[in-house]
Amino acid sequence: MTMLKAKTALILGGSGAIGSAVGHALAREGAQVHLGARQQARLDKVAQAIRAEGGEVGTFQVDTLDERATSDAVADLASRAGGIDIVVNATSFMHDQGKELGALSLRDFMGGITPFLTSGFNIAKAVAPHIGGARGGAIITVVAPAARMAAPGHLGHIVGCAGIEAFSRALASELGPRNIRVLCLRSHAIVDAVAAGSYTAGLFAPKAQAMGLTVQDWLEGAAQGTMLKQLPALSQLARIIAFLASDAAAAMTATAVNVTAGATLD
Repeated sequence: MTMLKAKTALILGGSGAIGSAVGHALAREGAQVHLGARQQARLDKVAQAIRAEGGEVGTFQVDTLDERATSDAVADLASRAGGIDIVVNATSFMHDQGKELGALSLRDFMGGITPFLTSGFNIAKAVAPHIGGARGGAIITVVAPAARMAAPGHLGHIVGCAGIEAFSRALASELGPRNIRVLCLRSHAIVDAVAAGSYTAGLFAPKAQAMGLTVQDWLEGAAQGTMLKQLPALSQLARIIAFLASDAAAAMTATAVNVTAGATLD
């Protein structure tokens, strides 16, 4: 028996490298998957691949930076699906990584904070009325590891990641009495995400070029900075999220699950 059978899962950022991998994993575990993102063509491609594996999947267009649009889209989906059991926030946004304070504008700084927290808030507010209760529920957000790091040139990114983790903990305390668990999955750079079309290619390329490296060489260097001398893979993250969404993890909430291969410590 699959561990998510009869569960309804909503994945925001469902057309991206992480969202796609999670969609495949949850569908394999028996969930009815709904993928939301801004570009329908990319959603259709992911959905087609999941269906080819025998998974149940639907799609819808949404911009999670638009509070009203997010609320309306989620309410419509929940009405048609009869409720929601699992929410995965895999949304992400281009932001600055590299400029130090003297070269950093306020707009650059806030670019690592505002869209991430806006998306997280809008998603949480939209899904909260349709999840939990007797059937329970889980809201899981994928976050970069910067909250536990201190590195020059990453001011907005570090503060943004810390804000995501803090928001999740605070949200867990508020939604816990309604039988809703709230978790973060803190991942290091993902070894195969760029090859899968992730936007992180645009983040990592300038760092690699500044060191005279290819992006793949830079990723290999990042792997050597971890305790395990490796980076997580998309399939690993997806399987961990499937576990966190399942009843096997029913006692877990208000924490960030560390999937950085030892690059960060709690």
